[in-house]
Amino acid sequence: MKINFFIFSIIFIFVTFSLNHTFAQTPEAETVDFSLDADSLRSYALDQALKCINMNQSDLVLRADYLDIDSFRLDIINHLMQNPLSTTEYSESLGAELLSYQSSLTSLLNHHIASLGYHFDSETVKVQPMELEDAILAFLEKTESKLSKDQKEAFKKAKYLPRDLRRTLALILSAMIDARKELASALEYLSKEELEFLKENFPILLQDDVEDEFKSAEQLDFEEKYEEEISREMIPTLKKVKLEKILNAGMILSGATQRAFALVKDIKITDPMMIKKDVLLSLKSSYGDIYVGNKVPNRYNGSYAIIIDLGGDDEYSFSSSEKANLSVLIDLGGDDQYKTKDFYNLGSGFFGVGILWDRSGDDNYQASNFSLGSGLFGVGILLDQGGHDKYFGDTFTQGAGSFGIGVLSDVKGNDQYSGALFAQGFAFVSGFGSLIDSSGNDSYSAGNKYKDILRYEDHYLSLSQGFSYGLRPLMSGGIGFLFDYSGNDTYISDIFGQGSSYWWALGALVDCWGNDKYVSFQYAQGAGTHMTLGVLIDENGDDVYISKGVSQGCGHDLALGILLDKSGDDSYSAYDLSQGAGSANGIGIIIDDKGDDSYTVKRTHNTQGYGNPRRDYGSVGLFLDLSGKDWYAGNGKDSTWWVIPSKWGAGIDGEFFKIKN
Repeated sequence: MKINFFIFSIIFIFVTFSLNHTFAQTPEAETVDFSLDADSLRSYALDQALKCINMNQSDLVLRADYLDIDSFRLDIINHLMQNPLSTTEYSESLGAELLSYQSSLTSLLNHHIASLGYHFDSETVKVQPMELEDAILAFLEKTESKLSKDQKEAFKKAKYLPRDLRRTLALILSAMIDARKELASALEYLSKEELEFLKENFPILLQDDVEDEFKSAEQLDFEEKYEEEISREMIPTLKKVKLEKILNAGMILSGATQRAFALVKDIKITDPMMIKKDVLLSLKSSYGDIYVGNKVPNRYNGSYAIIIDLGGDDEYSFSSSEKANLSVLIDLGGDDQYKTKDFYNLGSGFFGVGILWDRSGDDNYQASNFSLGSGLFGVGILLDQGGHDKYFGDTFTQGAGSFGIGVLSDVKGNDQYSGALFAQGFAFVSGFGSLIDSSGNDSYSAGNKYKDILRYEDHYLSLSQGFSYGLRPLMSGGIGFLFDYSGNDTYISDIFGQGSSYWWALGALVDCWGNDKYVSFQYAQGAGTHMTLGVLIDENGDDVYISKGVSQGCGHDLALGILLDKSGDDSYSAYDLSQGAGSANGIGIIIDDKGDDSYTVKRTHNTQGYGNPRRDYGSVGLFLDLSGKDWYAGNGKDSTWWVIPSKWGAGIDGEFFKIKN
């Protein structure tokens, strides 16, 4: 993975007006209806800031007419680029909806699918289950006489399983048979050679190498050109992939898994002979093994298709198999250990669908690349409903999607998330990746493995925590989303993260409650770079924001970056090009609604309401603090408004929530 940072000459139009001096003054009074809600007051304050530079909200439109729309552009991205101020409302609404669907696989997945521009009737993907024996044979693509000796033995044992377990297996197997047909249909226009080319080369675009820092400039240049070459070569093949069929396969299997969970969630084994058994069913298959584990500690190895575990502190050590591209794991309880060194595992769909549902327990997930709720030409969902959990992944993990959907949903507990690259709500081309955590004091860390050798010797790429990017200039990005509802949380990234994006994409981080800490170095905390949208929204709590630059509400190169904090006594610290900064025709906005806040910047010439004059029409940077007794080290001052020597920049600090008239 190499990211080219060259500038496209694309512009947006603003009224030609410039202020080249700094001053502070009390705004002119006017009659205002302050019975309005917070959103309306915020809009009014934005109008006042724009008046300082002779502009209004209709001027904040990002021009896109110098660039052809590629085949992979999402409609919602086009809409938001034309209506950039709607990005915060869209992101908040998206978070609320995903939270409400958090424990419903079908509703959760269906909403992700709708965000990509597809729509399915849930009734059309509802599976009509076969009898268990028929489903087993159809799944294995064998007649009973062709079963191996061990398979015949397992086939007989399946007849004596409790009724609800039989129904559960029959339902999931029947869904897998239907999903297999949908996946075949999705790829029917690809030749065998084209499919193998995609499988072998597309993942290369989403991987980095720790050895890059030791390679020569010539070698790095060669690899970069090779990746650009194969990217161009892939485009005709990618256009043949019917993504809606892949998503439909995900709906089929998620719907069946939802129904299956309802059948087994309260099941009790009463048969005296079965109570004594650790494993109630074990059936080996080239399409993945099928297990039913009793309520005792069990160990599972190899590649699997279905695991139903009724409880106990279990250990899962998995390997991957290309043919085992459909998988469902339901674990009903226990402190479990999930481990894999292979790619495409633990709730991962690679040209397939993978679902992992863990109901309760303090679980530990240790994975590699393309894992823990990842969908690459597929759908991957990891749902953990309870416990203090730890998630460790490398690349494209913990809610990551491209040409598909990846979801990690954690309902309860103080959780720890650690990833290296493309993690924790990440999306690439034609993808939606989300991490949804509804409660607990959580920690998120991304980076510390792959150095950002193009810019720094001592910093690491993150591209995580509500981040999305496209392949410039060939393919637009997707939707990368991190939503945390409550808890005192800590977010740590390095280069690119925390509600940021690159090239025709949306990256968003929304946190609703708690005293949170956000730490990053660059391109973070509500930052958009190169025709894209990045937003960080924190609704409540005394929060701390720390970054070096191109952060905290910064838009660069026809991009939007917004940081919105609605309540709490907050602290903001940055070095340069931050806190409401626009660069190269970008729009950067920082808004703090309520609280006694502090703002610190190192460089005052391009922060706290700065719109640089670079490229033709300049940029817009707006700083708004709407109430509270605030402290500044920089351009601002409590209860004043200001402009600094820049093209279209302004700051305003007032008591908008207290003014009567």
